[in-house]
Amino acid sequence: MLQLAEPAAAVEQFDCPTCEVPAGSTCRTRGGKVAPKCHTPRFMLVPQLRAELEVRTPAARGPGHAWEMGPAIDAAAPKATT
Repeated sequence: MLQLAEPAAAVEQFDCPTCEVPAGSTCRTRGGKVAPKCHTPRFMLVPQLRAELEVRTPAARGPGHAWEMGPAIDAAAPKATT
C-alpha cells in the first residue's frame, strides 16, 4: 500500500462530512477547537487511508486550541468506487 508523507494533508483536500469544515481546514470539536484527530468519514475519502484506525492532526495545526482560519483551497471531488 502507498504510504503518504503527511496523511492529514491528504485528508484535508476534502470537506468534512462530520463537522462540515471546508477543504483546507482541520476537523473541529463541537466547541470549535481543533480536533486532535480527523473525523473517520473524512479520511475514508482517501483510498490509501481506508485501513487506518485514525489520522492524527499534526501539532503545527494546534490541536486543542481555538481554530483560526487558514488559506482557502479548492475541494477535491471524491472518486467513485465500486
